[in-house]
Amino acid sequence: MTEKKLHWWQAEIIIVLSLLLAIGLAQFILYDFSSIEIFAPVEKKLDFRVSDIYNAVEEKKHIVELSKDVIVVSVDECNREQIAEVINLIASYKPKAIGLDISFMTEKANNDTLLRAILDIENLVTATKVVNPDMGMYYEREQISFFESKYNLPHVGYVNLDAVHMWNIVRTFVPYVLLGENDTLCSMELELARIAAPDQARRLEKRGKEAEIIDYTDYEIEVLSAARLEKEYVAERLRNKVVLVGDITDIKDTYRTPLHDSQPGVLIHAYALQTILSGRYIEEYKGWVNWLIAVLIGLLLISGLLCAIEYQLLNLFVRITQFALMFLLVVCGCAIYSRTHMYADFMPAILMLGFGALSFDIVYALYSSVQNIIKKIKTCHKK
Repeated sequence: MTEKKLHWWQAEIIIVLSLLLAIGLAQFILYDFSSIEIFAPVEKKLDFRVSDIYNAVEEKKHIVELSKDVIVVSVDECNREQIAEVINLIASYKPKAIGLDISFMTEKANNDTLLRAILDIENLVTATKVVNPDMGMYYEREQISFFESKYNLPHVGYVNLDAVHMWNIVRTFVPYVLLGENDTLCSMELELARIAAPDQARRLEKRGKEAEIIDYTDYEIEVLSAARLEKEYVAERLRNKVVLVGDITDIKDTYRTPLHDSQPGVLIHAYALQTILSGRYIEEYKGWVNWLIAVLIGLLLISGLLCAIEYQLLNLFVRITQFALMFLLVVCGCAIYSRTHMYADFMPAILMLGFGALSFDIVYALYSSVQNIIKKIKTCHKK
């Protein structure tokens, strides 16, 4: 600690160096925030965003309504003939579209009722997959059902989910991918929307975004068992809706979402489709906006810490303010998402609040050490 107050240029140097160090530390953490391999001998993956907190808070704020546009029919443990009966029964209830999120690798030689059902229903979308072996611009189709190469089906959509690791959280879906310079393949969600709600599908395509955030909070997707389809009330529940048919008990087809530790893939597709049909998209503030807020908050904190030392203010008050700002950022993020349906990523700002104090302590300690050394040198010269 120095007895004399700092000159303005000394204060500015301390503030600038502290701010730069804080930005560097925050960038270091965020550079590969999904991996902590450098801290552990075994591979560990984390996948966290502040927006997940917004989702959790928003979900608990109100009773979520059942979707009026999308419904899921589960065909757990059904054989091919039973699935064919389910598809035909659903079609008889006049839904807007049917999405079949199931793969069938083997073909039956004779009297395949499932194949006939698939070929006869005009508003049925079947599933395929895409892979990107070279990690380039173009994708390739990966056959998951026997009829893909033999029959020219009018409606096909891919069902790949962006979860390459068990810890990854599925937050977005990709509307379509490029198979070649002049060839694209729609996702199952977009292909179903083209049939059920062409206007909303065109709106999605006009947005031109590589990926869209899935809205998990506005609606709940109803799931009906195949065994209940012949009940009298079911016809009205399915009429004029988009019906997704899939297996919700398949462990291999479950993923993590911001709200679910284990969510069936067919339900994730249903939420993505609901996002399109509702037309209420979630937007994100640009990265530079988030960092501008973070830098301003870091500057405010570091200046406050310097004033607390120079003017002998209560340092505890500054620390309480630091914690209050962290809490306030999360509250603000929840409020912004709730009112505007926009994600404000305050993770950089929260990191700057923590690293800002640490950086200031480091820089000010170095400054004090240098000042003490200079003072001792001057004392020795006088003697």
